Amino acid sequence: MADLGAGLLALAYFVFCVSDTLLTLDDDRSQVVKMGAFGLVFAAILLRPRFHRLAVLALPIAVSLCIGMLLSFNVHAGIEEFVRFLFPVAITVAIYPYRDRLDVLVKTFIGVVVSNDLFQLYFYVSYATGLPLFMPVRIDSGLFLRAQGWMGFFSEFSFINLCAFLLCRWYWSGRRAAIASWGFLLFALLGFSFKLFAVLALYPFVRNVRDVRAWLAAAGIAGTMLVLTAMGVLDSLLKVGMAKILFYVVAGNSARAESYRVMFESIGNGNLLGEGLGSFGGPASVKFSSPLYQLYHFDWYGLGGLLKTTDTFYPHLFVEMGVFGALAWLVFVLGYGQGRRKPAVWFYIVGAFCFDNIFSMAFVSPSYVFSALLAMYAFSWGRPCVAPAHRGGVVGVRS
Repeated sequence: MADLGAGLLALAYFVFCVSDTLLTLDDDRSQVVKMGAFGLVFAAILLRPRFHRLAVLALPIAVSLCIGMLLSFNVHAGIEEFVRFLFPVAITVAIYPYRDRLDVLVKTFIGVVVSNDLFQLYFYVSYATGLPLFMPVRIDSGLFLRAQGWMGFFSEFSFINLCAFLLCRWYWSGRRAAIASWGFLLFALLGFSFKLFAVLALYPFVRNVRDVRAWLAAAGIAGTMLVLTAMGVLDSLLKVGMAKILFYVVAGNSARAESYRVMFESIGNGNLLGEGLGSFGGPASVKFSSPLYQLYHFDWYGLGGLLKTTDTFYPHLFVEMGVFGALAWLVFVLGYGQGRRKPAVWFYIVGAFCFDNIFSMAFVSPSYVFSALLAMYAFSWGRPCVAPAHRGGVVGVRS
């Protein structure tokens, strides 16, 4: 049963990725495929129903979601977001019983990443020679052709390659894994994700912040960047980076920045239990025209007819579920199933993923959050055949 369940989870991850591809191509079958993957996740849970001690948080989360449904301005919008918030919860609950079969999941994940990278190589050749591209072209600020793979999302493309890089460095060992890690790092950079650049700047300190070699590596990287900047090699990249900082951080004239204004205003008004599922930030709130945007005088800055979400997760979570529900949900998703003793790389990948969600909705993207949770489990428990797993906090339900 364990092998079958792990196989179903691996298949579910692949099907989630296919669903993302269909979404990129505006294919209506995307949601049907996603629900099929969700069915595989639940089947894996039923095959091996074992639960972590943090399962006690399921009750307050369920209560929060039910309150959110009752407060929702539109039942269809509420159901949509209800299901979307359930995806990460179901995925981490499903992975936990199969932490002794992580190799199956990790190898499937690496296979998807490699196939994405190979497709991206084809995309570069096709773009240069005029062959069929199959995916839309995304050029950042008219300068950089962003890598996106066959899944179609450049942000996720960079993140899964970062996860693959870290897995080759920390989960596996050996010369081949070390060589492969540099390939994954290169492809991660090709997504031109500026949030990834910020995350990678901290990587030298993951092993030991007091290690002199980490500081030397950081100094070497900084020195190289300064030399390249002085030579003018990075001029275009720096201009784009500064434009993004001015747009999103300094001026704050974007839907993302506006979302945080709404979040803090909502919390300041005493939003402890939420303002209703489907009411703010997510695709359902836009599709069903939530009245909350008008109530808070939300400014789309001319992009109201183009954006499907506000493209940042935390305001979406805290406004819809309230402070209590949002904190319970975050603690559950990030803490459920994790071992008691966590290495520095675990905190690194969690920090990278949480930082990513300031600029994305990755927490509620099944394929995106699956990759983050899988990496967290891998670093928290280690390879089953190499080191004994920490078994604390297990509640077993035998079938």
